[in-house]
Amino acid sequence: MIGSCFFIGCFIGSFILPRIADIKGRRPMFLLGLLLYIICVFGLLFSTSKILMYIFLVIGGISETGRYYVAYVYAIEIMPKRLQNVFGLIIFMSFAICKVFICLYFWLSVSKNWVHMAYASIVLAIFSFIITFILMPESPRFLVSKKKF
Repeated sequence: MIGSCFFIGCFIGSFILPRIADIKGRRPMFLLGLLLYIICVFGLLFSTSKILMYIFLVIGGISETGRYYVAYVYAIEIMPKRLQNVFGLIIFMSFAICKVFICLYFWLSVSKNWVHMAYASIVLAIFSFIITFILMPESPRFLVSKKKF
């Protein structure tokens, strides 16, 4: 049920966030995805009921589409045309390597406590939110498509 709730959220989010990103912009939907993720992880950390946990997992699935799918398009559109393929490959390779390290951490960890990883992910998400909010511009391709030069 845990995995199903997450993927139900991914299914719902894949119809909503990428489409809104085409209308409102990549940057706001990426920031919304990060914000939903932060809310989801905080909610999971302090959740005391199973139903509430399932709700936060659906929210986490929705945030997945903003954090990864919209962010991927956002990152690729910022890159020069000649670097887009290489940069796309680097994004997916780094994601896969991080997944391997997370698995190794839990395999080698004595406590097997996911709470430490949750706190670390919240800190990284907040850091990413601040950096994106302050430094990252909107996607040039999106701006051109809206006739904002």
